[in-house]
Amino acid sequence: MKPLRLGAYKAQLFILIISITSFCLISGSLSQEFFKLGVVNTQQVLENYKKAKDADALLTSASERLKGKLEGLANEIRTLQEKKTKMTLFVEKPEIADLEQEIRFKQQEYQREVEIGQQALLDKEKELMEPIFKEISAMIVQVGESEKFDIILEKRLITLYVNEKYDLTQRLIGLVNENSE
Repeated sequence: MKPLRLGAYKAQLFILIISITSFCLISGSLSQEFFKLGVVNTQQVLENYKKAKDADALLTSASERLKGKLEGLANEIRTLQEKKTKMTLFVEKPEIADLEQEIRFKQQEYQREVEIGQQALLDKEKELMEPIFKEISAMIVQVGESEKFDIILEKRLITLYVNEKYDLTQRLIGLVNENSE
């Protein structure tokens, strides 16, 4: 059901943007004014922004540390399960029950670490990336206002073809990196 709603939402958004763009183009040509349009691939700007690369490296490093910690716990659980399997034939039930309890405890610890680690990563990503998104957005607005663009669209959203002269992506990559130094 959700994919259908998302598809309908995208279709409505597409129609709205096309309608607005068409209106702007028609009204601009009727009043003999020049309509200035630009497009930006914000994902490409983000991927090439030094601060975003640094944030991504920090998040990747933290993710790898979490993965290593979880692998260690998973190995402990596997070792305990193997030990239980071997002991089942030769040991009494109370000793096996203790081992089963230890396995359950380790599994719960593993689950807690997964939840806490994932939430910590999400929180850190939000902390690091929100200011970066705001900087990129502010830079787009600044370029739009200073160069008197009537509209700047997200290139990946609805654009099927754009003449490169309207693409502001590389210019914005240069500006955000220049301003961050």
